[in-house]
Amino acid sequence: MKVRRFLVFLTALVTVGGYAWVRQAVQGDAATDLHTIGAGGVVWGLYVVGDGFFASAALAMLAVACVLRVLRRRDMESVTRMALPLGIAGLLASLGCVMADLGRPMAAMVSLPLVGRPRSPFFGTFTVVVGASLFATVVHLALASRPGWAERAHTTKRWPWRWLAGGWKATASAMRRRERVDFWLSLALLPALLGGFVILGIVFGVRAGRPAWQGAFAVVTFVVSGGAAGCSLLLLAAHASRRASVLLARVLAVFTGLTVLFVVSGEILALRTPYLSVHRYARALLDGPWNSFFWAELGLLFLAGIVSLAMAWRKKVSIIVAAATALLLCAAVFLERFLVLVAWQTHGLGLPWPAGAYHPTSIEWSVLVGVAAAAALVFLFLIKVCRAQTGDASAPTSPAPAGRLLRSLITAACVIVGLAAAASGLALSAGFASAPFLDPILPGSPLVFLAGLFVMVLAAVAYELIPEREV
Repeated sequence: MKVRRFLVFLTALVTVGGYAWVRQAVQGDAATDLHTIGAGGVVWGLYVVGDGFFASAALAMLAVACVLRVLRRRDMESVTRMALPLGIAGLLASLGCVMADLGRPMAAMVSLPLVGRPRSPFFGTFTVVVGASLFATVVHLALASRPGWAERAHTTKRWPWRWLAGGWKATASAMRRRERVDFWLSLALLPALLGGFVILGIVFGVRAGRPAWQGAFAVVTFVVSGGAAGCSLLLLAAHASRRASVLLARVLAVFTGLTVLFVVSGEILALRTPYLSVHRYARALLDGPWNSFFWAELGLLFLAGIVSLAMAWRKKVSIIVAAATALLLCAAVFLERFLVLVAWQTHGLGLPWPAGAYHPTSIEWSVLVGVAAAAALVFLFLIKVCRAQTGDASAPTSPAPAGRLLRSLITAACVIVGLAAAASGLALSAGFASAPFLDPILPGSPLVFLAGLFVMVLAAVAYELIPEREV
C-alpha cells in the first residue's frame, strides 16, 4: 500500500510538471525568469543546472558500476544492479532538462543532427553523454538481465519474458560469454563516461574571463562533486547489502572530503586572483547576493562529510542515515551547480554591465520536480522489470560448446565498421574538407558519428547472443 501511494505521488508530480511545461510551451520563455545577459538576467537557468546535476550523478554511478565489473567484484553485484537503472534514469532526466530549456526543442532536434559541430556544447552532451552512454547502459542492463528474464519465462510461461531472455541457456559457454561481455563492455564504456564528465565539466567550469588553470580547477571540482552525489544515491539504493554499503560509505567520505577541499580552495584562489571577473564572482559568493547559497552549500557539505565519516567508521549503514546523507549531498551539489552556472552569469563576466539577478519561477520549479519524479518512476520500473536471477547461476546445464569463428567475425566487423563510421562522422562534423565557416559537406554527420558508436556497442550484443555449435 505504501509503495502504491508513493507511485501515485510521483505520478501527480509528473502531471504537475507536464502541465507547467505545456504552459511554458504556450507562453514561451516569458513564463520563466530567463533574460539576456547584460540586461540584468541569465540565459542558462534552473533547467541547465538540473541537466548538470542529473548527468554528473548518473555518469558517476555508471562509472562505479563499470569499475566494479572490470575488477570482477561479484560481492558488489548489488551496487552494480542498482547503478545501471539509476544511471539510465539520471541520463533521461538530464535530457528532459535540456529539452525544457530549449525554446524550440523540435527545431533543435532537427538542426543539431544535421549541422552540429563538435565545438558546440550540445554536440558532446547529445552524442557522448546522453546518446552513446545511455544506449550502452541500456544494452549493458538488458544483457545482464537475460538470466533473470529466462527464469521468469520458465516460472510464469509468459512470452514477453521468453522474448526478452533472447534464448538464454545456463550453459558453460553462455556464462563465459556473459562474464566477458560484462568486462569488456564496462572497460569500453569507462572512457566514454570519463569523456562525458570532462565535457560537462568544461561546459560548467570554463568561462570567458577566467584563467585556464582556474577552468581546469573548476572541471576537477565538477567531477569530484558529481562523484559525491552519485555515490550518495548509490548508497541509499544499495543499503541492504552491508558489505557494499560500508565500501560505498568509505568512498563517499573521500569524495565528500575532496569536494569540500576543492570548493573552499576554489573560493580562496578566486579571492586572490588579479582577474576582475573572478574576484567579482568570488565576492558575490562570499558576502554578496549569493552568500546565503554559498554558506548553505558549505554547511551541507560539512554535515554530509561528518555523517559519511561516521558511517565508514561504525561500519554500519541504516536506511535513515543513508537517506539523510543523500539528501544533504544532493542539495549541496545542486547548489554548487547553481552557483557555478548562474552566479557567474550575473557577477562573473567582468564587463561593464550591471549585475544581474535570477529567481526561478514556479513554472521552472514544477518542470524540474516533474522531471525528477519521472526519473524516479523510470528507476522503479527498471528495478521491477530487470530483477536479478534468484536461482543458482553457477552450474551449467550442458557442456561447453565449440566453434567460435562466425561469432568472432561478426563481433570484429561491428567494431571495425563502428569505429570507421564514428571517426568519419566526427571528422565531417568538425568541418573536415570544408571551410571553417561552412556547414559539414555531409548533412547529418553527427548522426553518422553517433551511429558508429551504436554499432560498436552492438558488438557486445552480437558476441553474447550468437550461439556456439554444440559438441
